[in-house]
Amino acid sequence: MQAMIITSYRNAEALRRVAGALSRRALCFVHVDAKSAITEEETARLDAMENVRAIRRYKVNWGSVYHLHALLDLCCMALDDPRVTHLHLMSAQDFPIVSADAFERFFEGDERIHMQALRTADYPELAHRFEHVHFMHLIDYRDPSDRVQNWVGRLDRWQDALHVRRRLSLPHKGLVWLSMPRDAAQYALSAPQGQKLLRKLRTTYIPEEFFFQNVFEGTAFEGRITGDALRFSIWDEPERGTPALLEEKDLARMDASGCLFARKVDADTPLFDALERRWLMQ
Repeated sequence: MQAMIITSYRNAEALRRVAGALSRRALCFVHVDAKSAITEEETARLDAMENVRAIRRYKVNWGSVYHLHALLDLCCMALDDPRVTHLHLMSAQDFPIVSADAFERFFEGDERIHMQALRTADYPELAHRFEHVHFMHLIDYRDPSDRVQNWVGRLDRWQDALHVRRRLSLPHKGLVWLSMPRDAAQYALSAPQGQKLLRKLRTTYIPEEFFFQNVFEGTAFEGRITGDALRFSIWDEPERGTPALLEEKDLARMDASGCLFARKVDADTPLFDALERRWLMQ
C-alpha cells in the first residue's frame, strides 16, 4: 500500500477532506503542528478515521528541525505497517493528479527515489543555511515583531563578523516533498549515517531540504535518485503565492507535466473537487 506522509498547520476541515479522500485508497499518517489552531480534539477525530493515523506532537517554527522530526516520526509510524511499500511526503495542500489506480500502477515494483537533488555548489547563496548556526527551533523567524527580527539579524551579523563557519558538508539540497520505496525510508531512519546527519542539522536553516538529499550519499541508494520529485508547482507567478495556489485553469498544464502530485491546492476549490473525483474515479 501507499503511505501518505502529511504535515499540516491550519484548517482542520480541509485536512479532514484531504485525508478522507486519500485514505479511501491509501494509508495516511498526519502530523498537526501543536501550535496551530487545529485542536487536540480535532486531531483525535482525524485519528479515528479509517486508514488515518494523526498526531499532534511538535510545535513547528517554520524552517526549524521540528518539521523534519515530525516527518521522520510519521515515516516510522508508516514503516510499522508491513503493508506499506512506498512513502510519499506531502503537505496538506498537496494532492494526486492521477487516479488511485494509476498511482498504484506507477509505483508497483518501483525502486527509485523520486526527489529533487540539486548541487549546493551551484547555489553558493545557500551556504549560509548550513555554515551559520541557526536557532529556528527556539526563535520563530516569521514572527514580524521588532524584538524577534532584531535578534535574527544580530545572530547573522555576529557570525559574519566573527567568521563563523560550521564544518558541515552538505553537497545536495532539494524540496522535502518526495516519494521513496520502503527500503530507502528504512535506511534513512535507522542507519548511523542518518542519525549523525540529523544531529548536525539541528541548527541548520530549513534542514528538511538537506536530510534525504544527503543521507543516501555514498550508498547504493544514491544511484536510485531520479532528481524529479513528480510534483507539479508554479514558481514564476509570485502574485499567486510561492509556489502559486493552483486553480482549475492549471489542470491542462498539470496533466501535461507527467507529475503525480499537484502543489498547492486548497480543499474548498473546484480544482480540488476535480482532482478528488479523478483520484476516486467518480
